[in-house]
Amino acid sequence: MVFKEVKKAMIDQGFSVTKLAEITGYTRGHLSNVINGNFDSVRAKIVVSMALCRDFDKLWTTKDNHNL
Repeated sequence: MVFKEVKKAMIDQGFSVTKLAEITGYTRGHLSNVINGNFDSVRAKIVVSMALCRDFDKLWTTKDNHNL
């Protein structure tokens, strides 16, 4: 699942969802929905990837889903 990769990257950077929200300017609730797959926002995913210093495709694409 995608959210596992995002959460791992957050742990690696020492970020909570609250901290990531502060950095990105998105609300905590919006980020939680994007990270958990409840809402699809390419823009938010790009911003999160940049904040976590991770490649977009590696962070958001799984082996089962190559086309987000």
